[in-house]
Amino acid sequence: MITLKRLEYFAKVVETRNITRAAEQLHIAQPALGTHMRELEAALGVPLLSRHSRGVDPTPAGSLLLERSRQIFELVARTQDDVRRADQAAPVRFNLGLTSSTMLLIGSDLLLTLKRRYPHIDLQLYENPSFLLVDALERKDIDAALAYSVSPHPGLSTTPVLKERLLLTVRADLAPSCGPVTMDEVLAHELVLGNERDVARRLVEASAFEKGTQPLIQCETHSITSQRDLVLRGAAAAVMPLGAIVRELERGEVVARPITDPGMHITLFIVRRQAPDEASLQYVDQTDPIVRACVDMIAGRLGELGSPV
Repeated sequence: MITLKRLEYFAKVVETRNITRAAEQLHIAQPALGTHMRELEAALGVPLLSRHSRGVDPTPAGSLLLERSRQIFELVARTQDDVRRADQAAPVRFNLGLTSSTMLLIGSDLLLTLKRRYPHIDLQLYENPSFLLVDALERKDIDAALAYSVSPHPGLSTTPVLKERLLLTVRADLAPSCGPVTMDEVLAHELVLGNERDVARRLVEASAFEKGTQPLIQCETHSITSQRDLVLRGAAAAVMPLGAIVRELERGEVVARPITDPGMHITLFIVRRQAPDEASLQYVDQTDPIVRACVDMIAGRLGELGSPV
């Protein structure tokens, strides 16, 4: 019978060119090793070793068997490694949508922290405005989102987690006096705002409507980067969340004042597709710690500007 053990014994005999020495290194009795070699030759039907007074040499058939044995040993070792790796849980891919302001506030820190804390989760961040994150969820492009002021959508679960106060942002040398500002002060500024689906714009326009007026919209742009650039140029003020201008605040390039109007806050929601089956529920359970850690990080960065719902 041909077995791995007998092939290993045969390889050792050829390596040492001596059955006695091979038996010593294999820690088996010499007669037993000789028996294994004879039975291996009988199983193959050809002589494998040429025996002489100095020891043994492989026959041509023995040399071929030695070469094939080494290939078999390599394949066995590779198979063991592959099977062990296959037994390990594959990383769980998780596409999480964040708004641009949230990405600026915590994005890189989030990736570094959570990849260390949850190495079994393959976290991918997807950046877009809140309304586009909802669209992406419905298309199944992402698995969950942290989006602001989300209205109910069929097939989606929406859980409010944080309220964040909006800020009137002005270039530092044009800033109003210290402290919070009223909505009347906000509406006295020429503003750069997002498009009609932008959360901050809708809040500004609703507040202005209640006061019987309209905001002075100097520019309309979908891009936080261009809004911030116009503020830095002194062309307009902006109503923004902290994340949108956190770097500029740190550098002293802008001043951001909380708006006292109680309606001038945005609510952060955890948004997911509703789980239709047990596998989906398990996936939610697996990835929920990532989402909660993200919310905790946002709350920590916001400080007094944020409050739990």
